[in-house]
Amino acid sequence: MSFPRRRESRQKALDPLLRGDDTKSMIKFISKYKFQILLWLSILSFIVIFSYLSIRRYQTLNSYYYDLGIMNQVVYNTSRGRFLEMTNQDLKKNVSRLAIHFDPILAVFAPFYKLYEGPEVLLIGQVIILGLGALAVFLISQKVLKKNLISLIFALTYLFYFAIQRVALFDFHAVALATTFFLFVLYFNLMKKNNWYYVFIFLSLMTKEHVGLVVFFLGIYLFFVKKEKKTGMITAILGIIFFIATVYFIIPYFRGSEHFATGYFVDIKSRLPNIIKNGTSYFRLMISSLFYSLFSPLTLLISLPEWAINILSINSNQRSFYFHYNSIIVAFLFYSLILGYKNFDRIIKSKILKAIIFLIFVSINIYSIYQYNPTPYFVKQPVHYNEIDKIKSDSIKFLVNKLKDENIKVATTPKLAPFFTERKYYFNFLYDGSYATMGKTDEDIYKNEIDKYTLADYIIINRSEIGDTSKEGIPVKFYFKLLNDKSFRMVYSDEQGENSIEVFKKI
Repeated sequence: MSFPRRRESRQKALDPLLRGDDTKSMIKFISKYKFQILLWLSILSFIVIFSYLSIRRYQTLNSYYYDLGIMNQVVYNTSRGRFLEMTNQDLKKNVSRLAIHFDPILAVFAPFYKLYEGPEVLLIGQVIILGLGALAVFLISQKVLKKNLISLIFALTYLFYFAIQRVALFDFHAVALATTFFLFVLYFNLMKKNNWYYVFIFLSLMTKEHVGLVVFFLGIYLFFVKKEKKTGMITAILGIIFFIATVYFIIPYFRGSEHFATGYFVDIKSRLPNIIKNGTSYFRLMISSLFYSLFSPLTLLISLPEWAINILSINSNQRSFYFHYNSIIVAFLFYSLILGYKNFDRIIKSKILKAIIFLIFVSINIYSIYQYNPTPYFVKQPVHYNEIDKIKSDSIKFLVNKLKDENIKVATTPKLAPFFTERKYYFNFLYDGSYATMGKTDEDIYKNEIDKYTLADYIIINRSEIGDTSKEGIPVKFYFKLLNDKSFRMVYSDEQGENSIEVFKKI
């Protein structure tokens, strides 16, 4: 008896549309949900634009072995049943990814490699998850401020924030996903939905080993500031146990030695003046366009471990706006932005002053977009990924197909790596470009990295990555070492001089 009634009710719901009232209904719907519609259109635009740009970056040889090539091999091997397996350049053998970083969230992408194998899966997935962070910002702001327009503005600020757009273009990194995961952690905490809160805590922890420290600080904040004793205690204990277990037990177990990044924090006392100087500049860079967050300092302190890691490290890349090291900080910057705006609104009584300050906020963000963002195109440093020439493109496609057997051991120059890491074994020719920022001399690099290519069956050289062979740069020394190596001979070249693709085969 109930089935006909449901059909009748559906018919009544459709009657206005059948009578020609669909336009009025649509206008009413748009009017009611205009902010949500604008939000979703903005998120979808972000996803489309940055999926296209990140894929184009990789296809035009602007991505590298560090780190798109690495991530591609890890996910590919996982999709083939070799869980989180990768070729480690230092150990010269295949090891678990857990010997380098604890980011098992990578395994989530492996099933998608059954549908399509390639870095595109990672790049699009990263952009989608980053884009959804704007939804979390909107929901948090709605809950805290009860203002749809301000909530939308803050969500758009997130999508245009330089650290979000830059990380979307800098290859793929699991920790970048933590931005969105932590924002949803904070949202579900506000909504008192503990099950979802712990789901996103778990997802956040799966992105990198040191995330446990931030989770620990979040637990302390919940316990002492928000007086959520039970949730705070569980969160803090979970965070500190996770950090100790991953950094001091799991990674050393798989690596056979201590965490490689411990070498980033040497000579802190002697470096203190530079640490203070660089730290001040870094803090100002990150917070200047989100200055309302200063009115909620306790929530800013939740990400203190991440600030400390980036500021104290000898690796200057960790304080750059180009890379992924800011990802966790961004989540708490925006949480503090929302709470700080609420505190500011409560403290300041003058509506005129509030309007002036908000206008300054918008103006600084527009300037920040011009100064630091990769897109839109009316910015100081717009990205341009020029097409590679057809001969080189055809050479790469030919070689990818020719060497598609996953058991062939291949080494390539770094920019070719993402095309050739869908295999069990891969060896990077040349070296990590960040070595120079970590205090390693040319002599150190040459001595420790020069012979790693010898484990490969084929070596593919993009000559444009070698540079001018009349000069004595480190890449040139690597190249001439290969040319003089009697164990290898050249079996292919597309004859473009210093722009050639060349292949050497082990004899």
